Amino acid sequence: MNIKAQLGRVRMRITPQVVIAAIFLILLSYMVLVPIIIMIKETFTVHPMEQFQIPGTKAGDLTLNHWWKIFTSELSPNLFYKPLLNTLIVSTCLALLSLAIGGILAWLVVRTDLPFKKFISNMAMIPYIMPSWAMSLAWITLFKNPRVGGSQGLFQFITGLETPNWFAYGMFPIIITLSIHYFPFGFTMIAGALKNIDSQLEESAELLGASRGQVLKKIVFPLVTPVIFSTFLLTFSRGLGTFGTPSFLGGPVRFYVLSTMLRANLVGQRTGLGYIIALVMIFIGVLILYMDYKLVSVRKSFVTISGKSGKSGLTRLGRARKPITVVVIGFLLMVTAVPFFLLAIESFMLIPGNYSFSNFTLHYWIGEATTKIGLGTGEAGVLRNTNIMRALWNSIRLGFSCAIVAGASGVLIGYTVVRLRGRKVAQLLDQMAFLPYLMPSIAFGSIFLALFATQRGPIPSLYGSFALLVLACSVKYLPYASRSGIAAMLQIGPELEEAALLQGANWWTRMRRIIFPLQKSSFFSGLLLPFISAMRELSLVVLLVTPGIQLATTITLNFTDRGWYPYTNAVMVLIVFAILFSTFISRKLMKTDLAKGIGG
Repeated sequence: MNIKAQLGRVRMRITPQVVIAAIFLILLSYMVLVPIIIMIKETFTVHPMEQFQIPGTKAGDLTLNHWWKIFTSELSPNLFYKPLLNTLIVSTCLALLSLAIGGILAWLVVRTDLPFKKFISNMAMIPYIMPSWAMSLAWITLFKNPRVGGSQGLFQFITGLETPNWFAYGMFPIIITLSIHYFPFGFTMIAGALKNIDSQLEESAELLGASRGQVLKKIVFPLVTPVIFSTFLLTFSRGLGTFGTPSFLGGPVRFYVLSTMLRANLVGQRTGLGYIIALVMIFIGVLILYMDYKLVSVRKSFVTISGKSGKSGLTRLGRARKPITVVVIGFLLMVTAVPFFLLAIESFMLIPGNYSFSNFTLHYWIGEATTKIGLGTGEAGVLRNTNIMRALWNSIRLGFSCAIVAGASGVLIGYTVVRLRGRKVAQLLDQMAFLPYLMPSIAFGSIFLALFATQRGPIPSLYGSFALLVLACSVKYLPYASRSGIAAMLQIGPELEEAALLQGANWWTRMRRIIFPLQKSSFFSGLLLPFISAMRELSLVVLLVTPGIQLATTITLNFTDRGWYPYTNAVMVLIVFAILFSTFISRKLMKTDLAKGIGG
């Protein structure tokens, strides 16, 4: 009887939530933690292509040569220290600039009587929806010079002035274009913080005689400061792992950051060196996670933030209202419509750099494959090119597959974390599901390359397969879906599920008839961001694609390396159009809200 009683207690403890938590912890441990161990091992191993460079060794031997070469050799400055310094400078500057742009815009929308707020808020999200390197391609179209770009840009064609190399390529344009892409992240987070400040605090201070400046200094800024620092850290971490923009704008002038140096080493069969750089990037990402966690802990002490806000604290812009509105809308049009227009224009140029009407053509869109006109590429126009259409279809398939896998997993994780709230297993699952968010994208891609490049026991090699791309993107974007799932489940009390349980409904019936219908809107919101992110992804997948499995994003990298910018820009126009169209349809049909997905 004692044994039966113990077995009965065990069965009571093994609930669906516990089973789900165990499954996801095992899967995430294998796909996030185990690869890191493999990467560490690879940094101490002689690889087949390196045995001739390390005297007296053969493939498989243990060695410290990779660590010595990265950190203490005469090659260390170019291999590691200069790219590291460039990365830190670029990430810091873009975080500060995007924070400034997003913060000012958030203050104008939330704390002033600025008109057209809904329109401005929607426009401010478009740069984040577009691929981060779309702006870099538009920058090249506008400011490239013949010395490096091979032909003049639109700016030189109009003004006759040749842009210097530092302005057209390298650190400066990388910082500017990435800041334009990431400022919506700061806008949504800071706007959310400003919106949730209890207006009674400001009203009380004003009744006590405090000036508007004193209210901002003593109340508003202290409450928002933790969010500002958190936004800075998270934006910094995003810039740390981006690959496309530094590759397009830094490659022509040999300006390297850690992400481009990581790819250069792995593509060059210097696996040990590449994985050391990846581990450094992961370490920095985890350090940022720890710092952000400390800031969140501090933020919890600000109990004065509530859901009550009002319009009494709005700043009246007065005569400056119209000029500021024009500047804000003009800026948003410049960073949304103008880049798309520049990309489209370049795709109709038969010979790049010649913007006369006689040079306009549809060849790069619908032309036949030939080497006799234009750039002489021998490639058919984008809409007639089977390789490009297949790559675009792969991107769409990847977006939908990633959205479904990440979305369903996010719902299950959200359900499990909330229902097991207060237990260590729930906290551990929440942290494990969030960990991929803080890992730089290209370093995360190298993790999956290390894990699935060869067969390991019963698990086959997935390198070169579409399944590997789906798996990598689903795990990388799982934090978006899991956060959406947790937020939705926190709004659903356990009483409904308990009542259904008393009526004999099993777990699947409860999920299908109660949980999912109640959180359907949040579920679809959790699908949207993984779909968009997978469609525009380059940094994560650049190490995982093969000639047999190309995506629309990676095929543009190949075209850019060859200087075929009309093809690159035409494909980019298709990618942006597909993302914007999908986002529009999603918002109309499923009432999804992207701002909620990224912290707004």
